[in-house]
Amino acid sequence: MEITSRRHPYKFYFALLIINLAFLCFSIFFFISNEVNAHALGFIFIGMAAVFNYIFLKKSPKIIVNDKGIQVGKKQYYWNDRLEIEITGKGMGYIHSDYEATKILFKNQEVVCIYDVYYANSPEIKSFINQVVINESEAFKFEKIRLEKKNLSFENLKTFKGHPIFSFRGIMMWGLILFVIFVPSKNPKSLEFVPILVVSAFCLFWFLLNSWMAHYFQISNKYFIVKNHYFFWIKKVYLLKDIREIVYDQQVRQPNALRIITKDFDNSRFLAGTLRDKHWLEMMTVLRNKKIKVRNESI
Repeated sequence: MEITSRRHPYKFYFALLIINLAFLCFSIFFFISNEVNAHALGFIFIGMAAVFNYIFLKKSPKIIVNDKGIQVGKKQYYWNDRLEIEITGKGMGYIHSDYEATKILFKNQEVVCIYDVYYANSPEIKSFINQVVINESEAFKFEKIRLEKKNLSFENLKTFKGHPIFSFRGIMMWGLILFVIFVPSKNPKSLEFVPILVVSAFCLFWFLLNSWMAHYFQISNKYFIVKNHYFFWIKKVYLLKDIREIVYDQQVRQPNALRIITKDFDNSRFLAGTLRDKHWLEMMTVLRNKKIKVRNESI
């Protein structure tokens, strides 16, 4: 059997499109400006766009895996030459050190990194490596784990969450929204249509951005549940027996997050800016008591 990688339509192609459009807009702005040295800044932004495109393409080559080895771009590696495989963990390098990846070390000391974020079928690739290469199974079977949709109202749930308003994240969100609304309102000109539209758009953007960072968690004897303080319709339910690993994660300029890696190697990341360190540590103790592996990289 052979599996060929597929780049992710949103996390790769759409992200790259947005980055290029942003750099293009900045470049056009400086090219049409009459300011001194503005054109030079336009060329700098074009250069930055080229660098980002190079990084995206360099870190997401075409990958083909089979029972003999792995092909990365045009280079072929054989499983017999491997020294070590780290199926889950963080990537390498300054930019990608926060990204989840599979790392394979070969006898020639070369390291192959397969970054989850770039590939739509990374769970299938990782499952193949785990089953066929690490566990030496003669047959490969990939079954995607489905989230539960049961009514859990009768479950005995332990909840881990901070306050949506009086936490640091809540104060930062609502404080700025109230400031933007009430301070300009003292000026009669701010009550005109365009200023109101601009303020409303900013407040909506700031609310959505911070609400996306306001998840909280519940644990029962059988389930791990993800909810959101503001997006009340979000409810993701995992069976504890389907969870391979939980990661306490943090990326630059973001609040602490929880990443759930299931046994099919799919993973989802949930920002939880309202939780304090004591909540995270208490939840880690509960999870480990339930025999769930927790990789703490932020607390």
